[in-house]
Amino acid sequence: MNKLIAITSALAAAVTLTLGIAANAQAANPAMELHAAANHGRYLFEHGTFGGTRHMGGAPVTCDTCHVGGGLVKGRLPNGMTVLPSLVNAAAIFPRYNPKAGHVVTLEMQIQHCIKAGLGGHPPAPDSKAMVDMVAYLHSIAKGQPMNSGGKP
Repeated sequence: MNKLIAITSALAAAVTLTLGIAANAQAANPAMELHAAANHGRYLFEHGTFGGTRHMGGAPVTCDTCHVGGGLVKGRLPNGMTVLPSLVNAAAIFPRYNPKAGHVVTLEMQIQHCIKAGLGGHPPAPDSKAMVDMVAYLHSIAKGQPMNSGGKP
């Protein structure tokens, strides 16, 4: 019985040590985690259709279809007439009041709206990895932009 307790205690200590080392390894490189999230967010921005069925010129519609160049430059709606601002300051101006919606919207809510209305897709949940990664991407392109919640794009 004492041997069993000793073996169990040793095993528990080894598992705790292993988990502690793994947790420290993950925590040791938060910059890499954030960089990976932003890169995945950019990939979703450029290639994600989120189940949307809309096409333009034979290609599936993605965020990059309207917000060209990864959102770094001005874009256009598919009708070609409406100019969209760049998204460089998007992360800095949300939350903001949306007059069409009649209430304050968050960046996550705006992303969901664009995916549903623009792509005809199924937006990711606000706390999903896809949403977190897309928000991380938009924050990564907003570096140096002054915070201006409610400001204009």
